[in-house]
Amino acid sequence: MLGALLGIQILLAAIALAVWVWTPEAPPLPPESETSAPLDGSGATYESALPLAQAQADDWLPGAVLINASMQVDWPWSVSLDPPPALPGTGWLTYVFVAPWNAPGRPEGAASLGVTIERLDGSVVSEETLGWEDAPVDRAPPPPAAVDASAATLLAEEAGGTDFRRGCPQYRHVSRTFPLAAGRTAWPQHWVVIYDDTRVPDKHGLLLRIDAETGETLDRSGDAPECEQEP
Repeated sequence: MLGALLGIQILLAAIALAVWVWTPEAPPLPPESETSAPLDGSGATYESALPLAQAQADDWLPGAVLINASMQVDWPWSVSLDPPPALPGTGWLTYVFVAPWNAPGRPEGAASLGVTIERLDGSVVSEETLGWEDAPVDRAPPPPAAVDASAATLLAEEAGGTDFRRGCPQYRHVSRTFPLAAGRTAWPQHWVVIYDDTRVPDKHGLLLRIDAETGETLDRSGDAPECEQEP
């Protein structure tokens, strides 16, 4: 009897181990895209690459919804006196989607898909899928507005971004633009444009909020040290 019980326990443990090993931790990635996002000017933009990212998400899981996205601009180290008339084509676009996902042997949950697109040629350069016990807590980006991501970034340049970069471009040559819906902050729907200062990577070098309907600068803040100072 004892031998039989021990054998049953070993068998159950082996079954549990097999289920754990063979149960996927995340859904498989979608097939590689054979197309590229159209360029708007010298590079793909938040809006021009969104259909491509959404198509990848639709091929990944049904019901995939965009919950977060941003446009990174890699600025040249040579900064003119005047704000630029157009964005450089260098940088990245990132989109994050979430969808319900029920893996065999796991409780009902969700998964996320991150899609990174190179702005210079509009190609998908990386994708990452993760399984979640619960869906990530976030809300979808706001709807399209009169001021798009590129226009908001150029308005941020006029509102102080160019001057900020010119101070010490070796530290300040990356900006990121992402949307915030009305009701999530004290401001109406707007774009947040953050300029990095590599000396303080855990802080916002310069943060500008640009109204998505009027283009007005709603707020300005930042934690970057002066260019001649160390953090």
